[in-house]
Parts: sequence; structure tokens; C-alpha cells
Amino acid sequence: MGVRCIFEMAYRNNTVYPQCGCKTLKHYRCKVMRKSNLFNALLNFFSETDAFLLAKLLKDNLYKETIRYQEIDIVESQKKDLILLAFEERVLIPVKSRSGPAWEDKILDFRKDGHYFIPSFVKAMVNTICETGKPSCHTAVRKTLTHVIQEDLSGFIKLLQTIMKHAYNYVFETGLLNIFFKETVVDGDLHDIIDIFVICGMISPCPQKSLMTGLSWYEINPTLYWDKTFLS
Repeated sequence: MGVRCIFEMAYRNNTVYPQCGCKTLKHYRCKVMRKSNLFNALLNFFSETDAFLLAKLLKDNLYKETIRYQEIDIVESQKKDLILLAFEERVLIPVKSRSGPAWEDKILDFRKDGHYFIPSFVKAMVNTICETGKPSCHTAVRKTLTHVIQEDLSGFIKLLQTIMKHAYNYVFETGLLNIFFKETVVDGDLHDIIDIFVICGMISPCPQKSLMTGLSWYEINPTLYWDKTFLS
């Protein structure tokens, strides 16, 4: 059943729209959401249903520091799958963890008081899409880093682009970072810069993969690849 069912059909008994779970009085907001820049941009990466639900999730909670499970205003039958998708795409991260802050150590928490957060880079990317109608990594990265770095950001952006170009399936091995760092001529300590990228939600260490291979690995937030022009 396609997303157009949200706008064209209702369950006969209770007038609930099957994809968004909205009743008639609330349904107007869903029609508005379908016209939003964010929803239309997400259609480039997700199905209509997933794009709609992700857009709703992000717009409803964009300015919250943390989000409780019960605050996510999605029909219960779709909420867990949506949270799983959002976590896989690294746009929504659980607070609960097995051991540390790495994404792969996080645990999905479907209790009512389970907490999640949207990484700061993702917030900047979503804001950029809402304002312009398209993803711009240059804009989102600058918005994010400006809050923590006072110097020129060109070298930091170039380092990030180089890392992304050498990643495979959003993962890269850190052994080449020293070479990349020298090529980009960034002032400062490499480890400090990597820590900043981690704090901002652009990358995350992969402790389990590192333990298995004996090498140090990081994963890149998939939202960085939404802007196809960033690496061209």
C-alpha cells in the first residue's frame, strides 16, 4: 500500500490513515509534511513511506537534546521499525549502551522512558534541507564545526572528504589517517580533530570490528553521503 493511501484512504471504522496512523483532525499536518522540503529530499534515498515517517520523526524532535520513546508521535505498530531504520541510518542514536559511546555499542531501547538523540551534524543537515530543499554537506559541516572550531574550516572539510573517499561501506581503517592529515595541512592534533568529528556525530569508532581485526576502524555517518556533490 503506497504512501498516497495517507491522503486518499481511511479505515472505515475509525478514520485512521493506515501509513501515518493519524485521525482526521490531525491528518492535515500529514498533508503539509508531504509538501515539505525534508520529505521530498528524503525521497531520493528512501521509499515514500519511510521518507514520510523519517521526515516526521526528525521535524518533530529536531530541537530536543534527548527524545523519549513515548514522545515519538508515530503509530505504535510502525514506531519500532522506524526507530530501527533511523538508527541504521545513524540519524537517531540510543542513549543506552553496552559499554561506551560508539554507535555499534548502542542498544535499542523500546521502553517508554528509553532515550535517544539526534547527532548535531544530522541536525545541521536536516536544517539545511528544510531551508534550501537539498542536502549540502559543506553547509552542514560548517554549521556544525563552527560551534567548536574557531579557525578556518577548509582543511577540516578536506580531511573529512578524503576520509570519505577512502571508506568502504561507510567504514575506514585509521592507519591511513596520518597520511591524509599531512596532505590536508590542517593545524592541530589529529587525535583532537578525530574526537571533534566523533562528538559532532560525523564518525564513530568501531571497537568490535577493531577487536576482531587488530586494526583501528571508524564508521562514517551515512547522512554525509546524502549530498552527492560533496565528493565531486
